[in-house]
Amino acid sequence: MASSKERDRRWARTAAAAALAVPAAAGVPAVWAWSQDEPVDGRLAWLCAAALAVGVAAWVPLRGRAGRGAYTAICLWAVLLLTAVWGSAFAAAQAVHTVRVRAHEPRSVPAVVTHCRVTGQLPVEGGGLGARTYGCTYRWSVDGQQFSEERPVDGPYPDGHETRVWLEDGGRMVTGRPSPLGVPFWSVLALLGLAAAPYFAVRLAGRAREAGR
Repeated sequence: MASSKERDRRWARTAAAAALAVPAAAGVPAVWAWSQDEPVDGRLAWLCAAALAVGVAAWVPLRGRAGRGAYTAICLWAVLLLTAVWGSAFAAAQAVHTVRVRAHEPRSVPAVVTHCRVTGQLPVEGGGLGARTYGCTYRWSVDGQQFSEERPVDGPYPDGHETRVWLEDGGRMVTGRPSPLGVPFWSVLALLGLAAAPYFAVRLAGRAREAGR
């Protein structure tokens, strides 16, 4: 039979691994939903919190056995691993969103711009104020329903200026369509994160082994 110390070590290893694996896996759909302004399942948050609590309890003995430098290095690699995994999820979500928006042309309608005004001035170095910022009210109609919304603009327009606005579901105005360059940009970031995650995991395991974990 395994000794009590050996059982404790096995439990600590399992709990410490779960403290990273569970939040990493549960955080991926949470980060994806958050990046798309969708509601995040509350069960994911509770799952992550519980795993982290167990992991902290498992890593407490390590603080006494490992030196401060080794313990700090382990925590650093753990943070980098989670950042790589969640960052990859965020970047992949942005790439998918850009493809979806570019592939499906949003609805657009004519709009009239009115009531342009100065909304402020941009701060510059030295504490001064630079170029002015402007905002205008856009007015448009969708299926007989009137909409209006103030948005920032590069410069003032005369009342009655005609333009077009992109619409999302419900007839609300879209701030702007993402650039097609966003697809390769976010895809590269997602691939870099995926490539970095195994490296961080190996370095974390190595540091933990050096610390007697």
